[in-house]
Amino acid sequence: MSTIFIISKVRHYSLVTIILKTMASLFFIALGITTVCLTEGDKRFGIIILIGLIFGMLGDTLLGFKYITTKTKKLWIFFGMLAFAFGHISYVIGLFVHFYQRGNILFAFLPFMISLVMSTIYLCVKGRLGIHFGKTFPFGVFYLICLTSMFSTSLVMGILHSFNETTLIMFFVGAFNFVISDCMLTGAYFKEGQRPKWYMATYSIAYYIAQFLIAFSILFLK
Repeated sequence: MSTIFIISKVRHYSLVTIILKTMASLFFIALGITTVCLTEGDKRFGIIILIGLIFGMLGDTLLGFKYITTKTKKLWIFFGMLAFAFGHISYVIGLFVHFYQRGNILFAFLPFMISLVMSTIYLCVKGRLGIHFGKTFPFGVFYLICLTSMFSTSLVMGILHSFNETTLIMFFVGAFNFVISDCMLTGAYFKEGQRPKWYMATYSIAYYIAQFLIAFSILFLK
């Protein structure tokens, strides 16, 4: 279904494409529900991650409307990114709830320190890449911190557990693909000119790899 959506997207974006996009998102939510049900013991991590996946589906749908109603394009982008921001926050909470070890104070602050460094580097180079947020700059910074916090938290929790947890390995790879996808996405949304079809397909592929890996990681929770 993800493949069908991507083909529809690069050929001609329409209302049908939005429906296909929503259906593709429903599948990673279905996977999340399945893995939560199959997980034994504490299900808090799985449920919180599932909430993040639902926000992801909502963000998918909202962003899709920017191609249909061009007059309110920026508004749909804002609401879509807001939904994804809440999704990233859910992922961070889920990782801390299950994998954080009390007493490791450094590991409580390290993810956010790394996030600030990553965000600062991106903000310093985005102008040279031709990316301009315009009036959405404050919210763009907020979303950037949410995204990089999700990635850095998966990295730090993986280090904390010596990457011996399959769930953390899969989540980290998923988070890495999410960062790739969103960095390319900003080039599509906030850079002048039309991006080639392969560009649009690539960031969509990375996105679905991210969401499906994150949903599937719940199954291997110890």
